[in-house]
Amino acid sequence: MVLSYYLVICILSALCCAVYYLIKRNYYSVVYSLVFLLAFLSQFCYVLLAYAREVREALIIYKFLYIGGCYLPLVGLFLIFSICKINLPKWVRCLLILFATFVYVCVLTAGYSPLFYKSVDIETRSGVTVLVKEYGPLHILFYVEIGFFMAATIFALIYGWLKKPEVSRKNLAIAAFMQIFSIFAYFIGRAITKEIEWMALADLVDEIGFLIIMNRVGMYSVDDLVSSSLVKEGKVGYVSLDSKKRYLSATDVAKRFLPELAKNHADRIVENDKLREMFNTWIDEFRNDNLSIKHVYRKGDFIYLIHVGELFDGSNKIGYLIEIMDDTEHQQHMEGIERYNQNLNRELIAKTKLIRELTNKQDN
Repeated sequence: MVLSYYLVICILSALCCAVYYLIKRNYYSVVYSLVFLLAFLSQFCYVLLAYAREVREALIIYKFLYIGGCYLPLVGLFLIFSICKINLPKWVRCLLILFATFVYVCVLTAGYSPLFYKSVDIETRSGVTVLVKEYGPLHILFYVEIGFFMAATIFALIYGWLKKPEVSRKNLAIAAFMQIFSIFAYFIGRAITKEIEWMALADLVDEIGFLIIMNRVGMYSVDDLVSSSLVKEGKVGYVSLDSKKRYLSATDVAKRFLPELAKNHADRIVENDKLREMFNTWIDEFRNDNLSIKHVYRKGDFIYLIHVGELFDGSNKIGYLIEIMDDTEHQQHMEGIERYNQNLNRELIAKTKLIRELTNKQDN
């Protein structure tokens, strides 16, 4: 029965990973990937541990299990801060990662030093292998880590609820439930029964919760929705160049608009002379005037709007981003209106001239 518990959770975790892969979008943070990777690693380790037959084998599996134990709460915290639109300084993120890493280094001493585990052994309970251990003095750091990350997550949820009206309350409610269940699993579940590891179920609940949040989070980012819609429609392409105007990359849509881009090599100047001169002119105008001007570029029967902006890596300016939008229909419509107005003006001038001539004849 206990073995079935771990097997079912592991299978469901794998299904969650598959669903994540199917619904993943470009605007999802890479941290989501870490959540599902670490959660599945933990679930798989629980299954392996259940089949372990030697102390050394069980201890090695346990050390892999602690990868999720040490880093999954941290990754979950980063995601909650992201959902609540709270920006953590890089140095804070670095300190938190170093703290989690230090705790995991302490875990790795198990079996070689009495600092984390004074002693370890295995026994069979309910048909599965269980690691029996006596905690050492450094094991308290793991409790400190779990407690600190849980407290920080609760703070982020409360702050997001009270101070961030643009954050979805439904997403916060889902995240709050995930956190409450984790607290129950870690502190209360073990008091109910030690036959199963409740954190395995808590990790699965986190995966399901983040899947639900992921399916909703894109709806609240207008920039990402508009960008994704335009790219999907195939009407907008992007070309990136570094600060020295060397070609970096281009989207498939941009290459369809400007086939010459397909022959370019990364980190080199644009090879097509005409294209290179145009790009340089647009970038120079943008750089000199510090103002993005929309240029009209005609290529065959197509008319494109060109918009030049800066390319960022985080907060660092690393080059230029050229947006190419297919504006053929709109431009042709505007030209049609212009032609109509011109014809109308010519007719009006002709009629006015005729009326004047007739008026002059009558006066004479």
